[in-house]
Amino acid sequence: MGLKFSDALRLSWSNIAQHKKRSAIIILTISVLFGVVMGFIFMLQGLRGTILDAALQANDGKVYLETWYQSIVEFGSGEVEKADSVEDLEVFIKEGIERCHGRIIGEKLVYQFMDILETITPEVAESISGEIDLSNVPKDKVAVLMPVSETSQYATVDKGDYYVVGFYPATEQGSPTLPGLNPANLLLGMVYGSGFDARPLIIDNGSEALHRYFIKIAQQKIDSGSQCTSAEEYLEAQVPQTHYIVEFPSYTDAVSYYYDNHAGGNIPKNVEIGGKKYELVNMDTFGRVMYLGLDFDNLQFRLNMVEKLFVIIAVLIAAFTFAHLIDSDAATVALYRSLGASTGDIYLIYFLYLVELCLLAVLSCMLIAFIIVGIMWLGNAGALAERLKGFYMLKELPKVNLFGFNGMFFSIVGSIMLVAPISLLLTVRCFSAKHIAKKLKED
Repeated sequence: MGLKFSDALRLSWSNIAQHKKRSAIIILTISVLFGVVMGFIFMLQGLRGTILDAALQANDGKVYLETWYQSIVEFGSGEVEKADSVEDLEVFIKEGIERCHGRIIGEKLVYQFMDILETITPEVAESISGEIDLSNVPKDKVAVLMPVSETSQYATVDKGDYYVVGFYPATEQGSPTLPGLNPANLLLGMVYGSGFDARPLIIDNGSEALHRYFIKIAQQKIDSGSQCTSAEEYLEAQVPQTHYIVEFPSYTDAVSYYYDNHAGGNIPKNVEIGGKKYELVNMDTFGRVMYLGLDFDNLQFRLNMVEKLFVIIAVLIAAFTFAHLIDSDAATVALYRSLGASTGDIYLIYFLYLVELCLLAVLSCMLIAFIIVGIMWLGNAGALAERLKGFYMLKELPKVNLFGFNGMFFSIVGSIMLVAPISLLLTVRCFSAKHIAKKLKED
C-alpha cells in the first residue's frame, strides 16, 4: 500500500530539518543567483517608469515623432506592397496615424546643403514651444527654435542670420548616470540623450529673409565647387525630404504606431512604385522618448539570457548537492522501502522536498531583491531626481520610483521551480535499489 500524500509531505519537510546544511546550500545558491536578477528586474521596471515620466514631462505628456517614406536601393525585411503613386504613401501614413490616435501637426523639410538644414511650419513651432511671436523678427533675420539643451553642438553657435523666438525640448548629451561607481549606472548607462545632435529648427513663415538665407547658403556651396552655375539653379536642384511631425496623446499610442509599421502590421513598411523602392522611417523629434521603452525591452531580453544561464548553474549545484544528500540518506531510503513505500512514493517524498526548498528559495530571493532595491532607493533617489531634472531640462524634480513589477517576475519564479524536477531527473539513478545497496555496504 502506497503512502498518503500527507505522509509524503510530512516526510519531505522532515528532510529539511534533518539536512539543514545541504538544504541551506541549495536555498542560498538559488536565492542569491536569482535574487540579484530579480532585484535588477524590479529596478529596471521602476527606472523605466521613472525615466519615461521624466522624458514625457518635458513634452507635457505628449510624444512627437517624425515619419516619412524614404527612397532606398534595396528592401529590408518584411513584405512589399505595390502602390500606384507617391500620393499613396501619404495616405498610408495618415491612415496609420489616425488608427493610433495621433495627428499630423505640420511638416519638417530637411535640406542637404553644406550642413543639414531643417525647416518647420509655424504650427509645429507653436505645438512644441508654446505661443510664439513672429511679428518681432527683424526683416534680415530668420526665425528659429533652439534646443533647450546646453550640451548641443549648436547651443553656442554664432546666431548670425538667426533670431531665436523660442526653444524646444532636448536632452543633455550622453546618459543620466550618477557620479562614481554606482550600480544604478548599469541601467542608466543605456539611456541616451539627443543634445549633441539637436539642431536649430528654422521656422518657415514665408519671409524674404528665409529665401535670402537659402540663397546665401547655396552660394557658399557653389563657391566650394558645386557644378551648378547659380544659387537659384542649385536651390531648384535641391529636393528637400518631407517629414511629417506627428503628435500622439500618450506613449502607448506612439509605441502602437511604431510597432504597427515595424512588425508587419496594418501600415506597409516597404512600398514599390514604378520600380522605385520606399521604406517607412520613424524617429523621435525631440529627445529619445520613443525609444526608451524599446531600449529597456532590449536590456530585459539580455537579462532573460542571464536568467537562463543562472537556471543551468542552480540546477547543477542543486543536483550535485541533492545527489550527496540521497547518498547520505541510503539508510532512510531503505527504511522507506521496508515500510512498503514504492519507488514512486520515494520519488514523491524527495520531489516535494525539492519543491519546498525552491519555495523557500523564492521567498529568500524576494527578500534579497527587496533589500537590493531598498538600499538603492535610499542611496540614490534624491541624486537621481536631481540628475534627471538636469538631463531633461525640467522645471520640477521628477518622482523617482525604483521598484516596478512586470511579467518577468513570474518567469524568474517559474525558473526557480524548474530546479526541482530537473534536479530530480538528474539524480534519479541514485534511488535505484542497486545504488542504495552499494551505499549501505560502503557505510
